[in-house]
Amino acid sequence: MMSEKIELLGKGVYTSIPDTLTLKAFPTTLELDYVSSEDFEKTMLEDIFPKCIEEKIDFYSLLEIDFYWICRCLRFLNYGPYFTTNVLMCENCGTLKGEYQVDLRTIECKGLPEGFKGITLGKDDLIDYGKDIGLHLLTIREVLNLRQDKLFKRPNGKINTTYARICYSISSINNNTDITPVTAKMEIEQNMTPADFSALKSVAIDLTDYGLRGGGRCSCPQCHQNTAMFVALSDDRFFRPTLGDLRKGRNDRSLRGIKKPARNTAETV
Repeated sequence: MMSEKIELLGKGVYTSIPDTLTLKAFPTTLELDYVSSEDFEKTMLEDIFPKCIEEKIDFYSLLEIDFYWICRCLRFLNYGPYFTTNVLMCENCGTLKGEYQVDLRTIECKGLPEGFKGITLGKDDLIDYGKDIGLHLLTIREVLNLRQDKLFKRPNGKINTTYARICYSISSINNNTDITPVTAKMEIEQNMTPADFSALKSVAIDLTDYGLRGGGRCSCPQCHQNTAMFVALSDDRFFRPTLGDLRKGRNDRSLRGIKKPARNTAETV
């Protein structure tokens, strides 16, 4: 059975998770066809990861960026890097609809700075708010919790996930580390001006923007310029390759050992 070691993006951040994990190929009896978008993360964390990762860890404690990084690595290990998308957005000639095969290796990943231990927003980063704010990267457990946290429910019944992410990300205020999403929300609503919150939102999103990007760029099959973009989120569809994707991945494996740059093209399927 194929296996490989991967280095986590959160290397150096964890206290109870090793920097390197060993991934194994899916057992032949393990199928992801039944997984829906609603239970994708839970199924991966509770059913797939325990079978495909040798190290015994609390998978819910993985950083969100590492959860999706592992999904990407498992996808490559089992099915190869090719993915069929039904929409390309070309900046040069417009949106193209159809089935196009793209290379997931063209998706960029923004790694953490060396020695990353968290983020501190000083007084100068905000407008009138006179306190320092510490931020941490979210774990996948926190992400799943905030999506259902009724504390952040809008009048229409939907969760304000942007607001929830900010409150869940706040780890300290003026060196006080006894901060919860509830106390963070109270502090924002009682002591921050709208301008301060707008600045906090902008800076917090920018400074915690690590991990895989949501899509890649490729050559447009119509105008042949390198101006086409595709979306490939790590979700249930990510693990449903076409036969063409699998065959192309197989051909790549047959060329293993030949050092070639990742292709950056889209091919009509």
